[in-house]
Amino acid sequence: MGKYVKTFIGTLVMSFFIFMFGNGFFSGGGYLQATILSLGTVIILLLTTLITQVRYLIDLLKDE
Repeated sequence: MGKYVKTFIGTLVMSFFIFMFGNGFFSGGGYLQATILSLGTVIILLLTTLITQVRYLIDLLKDE
């Protein structure tokens, strides 16, 4: 189980840094920037969960 927690946290941290680095290219925007940040954060959380679940399924299928 610890392997999957490490995968989740590692992917989350790397995605967050890439997202914040990419966000530096967009300046201003007011409400639009807040919307992009909110949607981007939700997408990052969902994708990291998906990546962790896929890794779990791959390991589950390897055992069979």
